[in-house]
Formats: sequence, structure tokens, C-alpha cells
Amino acid sequence: MTDHDAVAVEDFRPTFLAKTTMAREAADAAIGATKKALVEMGRKHGRDVRLVHPARTTMDCARCGARTKHALPLSERTYTCAACGAVSPRDKNSARVMLVRAGLNPDGVEGTRPPGALPLEAA
Repeated sequence: MTDHDAVAVEDFRPTFLAKTTMAREAADAAIGATKKALVEMGRKHGRDVRLVHPARTTMDCARCGARTKHALPLSERTYTCAACGAVSPRDKNSARVMLVRAGLNPDGVEGTRPPGALPLEAA
């Protein structure tokens, strides 16, 4: 977290993973505690942590915002936009969509700091 000024994280709600009420409550508690710890660590280190709704992040294009007509099967690892022709790995496209939804500029995703960003020592 010290390498970035802002972090966008999927606001994951694992209701479909548990079959019993006890398992669902345990999963909810674990995910809730993890999100809370992440937000607290971000606040402690002066970082902006934004929770992003996860719906259709794999169906939207990070470049033009167009949505595919069908969900990609998990076996399909490359996202190809029918509207603008952008091609990228599925997970990278999804991560960029989350950054856009969080209102962050995804230009600095590759480990470089955006122009005008404060150095880590000053942050």
C-alpha cells in the first residue's frame, strides 16, 4: 500500500460461497474484518482506499466503457471489446474498470506515479 496514493478494491460480498447460515456468517465476518483492516491501514498511512461495486467489471471495457452482451466464461482469459477493439488480459481490464469506477486515473497503474503526485516521503 505504500507504493500508491490511492487504492481501489472490490467490495466483495461472498453470499454465493456458503451453503449454510453459519458458513455464510463466518465468511461475512472474515471479509468484513479484512475490508475494515484495509481501510484502517489506508487511513493510517494517509492513503485513499475506495471500495468498488464488483458487478460486471469483467463485462465492461476499461478504455471506452462499452459492455459486452454476455458474461465471459472463466476459461476465457483475454478481454476483447467489440466496440473499440481493445484487447487486454481479463484481470487487467477488470482492475482498470475498478479504477475508473473509483474515479481514479488508471494511467499510473503500471507502477509509475501520476504527474504531480507527492513523493512517498512527503505523503
